[in-house]
Amino acid sequence: MLQLMIAQNDAPAFADQPAVSAAPSTTSTTGAAAGGTPAAPARGFDFVTMALFGVVIALIISSVLGSRREKKKFADMMSSIKKNDQVRTVGGIIGSVVEVKPDVVVLKVDENSNTKLTVSRSKIEAVIKESTTGTA
Repeated sequence: MLQLMIAQNDAPAFADQPAVSAAPSTTSTTGAAAGGTPAAPARGFDFVTMALFGVVIALIISSVLGSRREKKKFADMMSSIKKNDQVRTVGGIIGSVVEVKPDVVVLKVDENSNTKLTVSRSKIEAVIKESTTGTA
């Protein structure tokens, strides 16, 4: 006990700081259990984490299903192109279909000069106006 008092007297005391006690403490403020091992956190897999996980899964599923729907819609449009349909290409060229081949479409883009373009089927963006006649 005498050594403790000497140690306290040797340490400089500041007016705004409380005196430090060198006596061993029985309680720990570091969160350690009585055996000296750190205590496990009390928080587990809570509702907020599950809700966030569910929202992320829902977004992924809707994205995948949406892209499948768009691909199917595009494939249906490509298979329904026929002669005299008016179409727009990816480059913005608008013309009417003269001939449909398995991998290309021939478009008539100018009536006066009878200008025709051969365009890949995959580069057709949209069918603007479908033909009213039943000729294929």
